[in-house]
Amino acid sequence: MHKYDEFTHNQLMPLLEPGEGIELTGFLFTQTVSGVIASRGLSLLGGGYFFAALTRRRLFLIATEMGVTTLKMLNKKTSEIALTEIRSIKPSGFLNQKMIAIELKDGSTLVFRLNTLATHYAAGQKHFIDQLIQFQKSANL
Repeated sequence: MHKYDEFTHNQLMPLLEPGEGIELTGFLFTQTVSGVIASRGLSLLGGGYFFAALTRRRLFLIATEMGVTTLKMLNKKTSEIALTEIRSIKPSGFLNQKMIAIELKDGSTLVFRLNTLATHYAAGQKHFIDQLIQFQKSANL
């Protein structure tokens, strides 16, 4: 298990319900490529980064931040979204740069980006979007 996966598991274990387990971890961010270019890379520092974890019931997001050389193992805030509260998930992107728009039943939309090659931050990075879609469909049957 990666050190970042271990951090994610340790942060979320107290929040899991009986019989609920973390199925997959991911690393999501909200930074856009155009924003990074416009800021000459300075927008990479700071917030907009999330350790994510999927259970068969919920999507957990741990807000963290990027340091000068690597991602910090820092829990700024933990959020959760019940998979039954997700109306739709729209994946897009190309090659290893992916994007997901998560539309919630309250009408709000969350947009995250994911680099499928960033497996050093989360073991489930390559399959995160597919599993999220599959678990959400199963939860809403």
